[in-house]
Amino acid sequence: MATWKTAFLPYWSGDDTDQTLRVLSENGYDGVEPLRFINFMSGDDLKDLCAKAREKGMGVPDIMAGGDLVILKDEERAERVQWAIDGITMAREASVPIVNMTTGPADWGESPVKLGKDVTEGKAWEITIDSFRKVVEAAEKNDVTVTIEAAFNNLVRDYYTLREFLSKFDSKRLAVNMDPSHLALVGNDVPWVVRQLGKKIKHVHMKDVFGKPGTQNQDFIFPLLGEGVIDWKGFFEALKETGYDGYLSIEYESENYMKNIFQGDWAKAAKVSKEQLDALLHLAEG
Repeated sequence: MATWKTAFLPYWSGDDTDQTLRVLSENGYDGVEPLRFINFMSGDDLKDLCAKAREKGMGVPDIMAGGDLVILKDEERAERVQWAIDGITMAREASVPIVNMTTGPADWGESPVKLGKDVTEGKAWEITIDSFRKVVEAAEKNDVTVTIEAAFNNLVRDYYTLREFLSKFDSKRLAVNMDPSHLALVGNDVPWVVRQLGKKIKHVHMKDVFGKPGTQNQDFIFPLLGEGVIDWKGFFEALKETGYDGYLSIEYESENYMKNIFQGDWAKAAKVSKEQLDALLHLAEG
């Protein structure tokens, strides 16, 4: 069986750090990937969470602390950039090596900018690259890696827009968070993409997908691991070929299952997700 460590993004657990870590530890996770404003609010909160995790022998490989930067109002966009920079500073102070970000517009947020309607794609690229230069500069200053994740309906949404984004920077502190669900949604050949990106991949999210591009939970869903279209065996084989040795971090987003089957009990989601990941890894070894 592959020897990657596993982590979980505790979207659903709230800010009860002790319970979050207890649940993940009991279910065999090696780490936790906390989210700003859900699992921690301040730098002190993050340091406390990291200390408690490490006491349990768990790692904190990454935090989600970046936001939508496709913002049309200059003042609001500057606040978002500073928010991301503050997240990088928090990561350094807590000895967390990676901060994960998406470009936006955040389709899952409130009143996101619509590409091609509210702003031209060209203008969106211009303001996003300008904003990320400040973010990358902060990452270099703090010796923290910022990973960019291609996400549905974002400016960076597939392999080709991800490549375009990476081409605008020359920094060892800018890398990729590989979430195969978003790439498979738009028809990218995920194992091929992994091989093309190679050492640029510094973190991995485990999430499946089924459907077609459009609106989440209407045109597509992120189902339980193994129920979607991801070629998991091919994915794991490609990761091995690139020498990836980081975490596989489960990002559970099966909302209907959480509500109707788990009845809001995120501990059940964490347990089942770990079992599914272990089964997929075992299958890949067969």
